[in-house]
Amino acid sequence: MSPDVFIDDFKLTETTEELHAILGRCIIIATRFDNLCDHGSKFIKIRKAREKLSDDEFAALTTSLFDKYPNLNNNINFLPVGQTAQDALHAAREARNEVAHSLSIGMIGCLDIRIDESAFKQQVPSLITRIATGDYLISTIISLLNKEAVPNYTENDYKRKITEE
Repeated sequence: MSPDVFIDDFKLTETTEELHAILGRCIIIATRFDNLCDHGSKFIKIRKAREKLSDDEFAALTTSLFDKYPNLNNNINFLPVGQTAQDALHAAREARNEVAHSLSIGMIGCLDIRIDESAFKQQVPSLITRIATGDYLISTIISLLNKEAVPNYTENDYKRKITEE
């Protein structure tokens, strides 16, 4: 008999595999959103610094930017966007934090008997929709910064694609 701190009933069933797949999709979109906000923030910092710094100072700055990973809140606050976009990005950040830090709490062992599958499946689409909204915004911002075309589908099409396909 193992102490309770160890997992001893990590049983795979059809239900647990489906729930693990849902969690995996959640983590993928949450990580992507976080990463794009980091890249967008760094891109803007680098572009602004290039105009003002010597080559040595610029090299030191870029090295320091990639040596650390600033938090998502700071990255969003740094982006030059209006309040409506900031609010949407922060709503996506909060949903991302829930996915990253609390969505899977208690999901240890055989999930068939541990969680309310129906409640879980109702909670996830709301989180993913909020993250997808932020992902669409940051993807658009990065596309514009790179002077690239934005996709020819709407934000709602993008959210539907992320949550339903």
